[in-house]
Amino acid sequence: MSRQKEMLREIAQVIAAQGEYRIGEWFTEDFRLIEPTKPNWPRGHEGARKLLEAFRTLRPPVEFVALDMVEEGHRVAVRWQLSATHQGERLRLASIAIYRFEKGRIAEDWGIPIRGEWLD
Repeated sequence: MSRQKEMLREIAQVIAAQGEYRIGEWFTEDFRLIEPTKPNWPRGHEGARKLLEAFRTLRPPVEFVALDMVEEGHRVAVRWQLSATHQGERLRLASIAIYRFEKGRIAEDWGIPIRGEWLD
């Protein structure tokens, strides 16, 4: 498995375990979240931290799984499934994201979340 895919799986494991985020190790200084519903998202480590801190509102059990990963050069596309408890209710979220890497760190994240789950 490539280092890029390993890093994405590692981030998902840290999110699920509610572990410590290693923002500087995982994201470039000029990281960009490119998502239509968040046009004014902060850039850089501030934006990456804000993105990951949203996961801190989830309550166990948190499952964040990469169902599929496709890699082409410096880009990795992932089909994610997230399940957790949020504000006392069960949350199931499906998403597809494309990550662009620079020198081993995430430089851009294009992602679209959808309330619901992937059906087999």
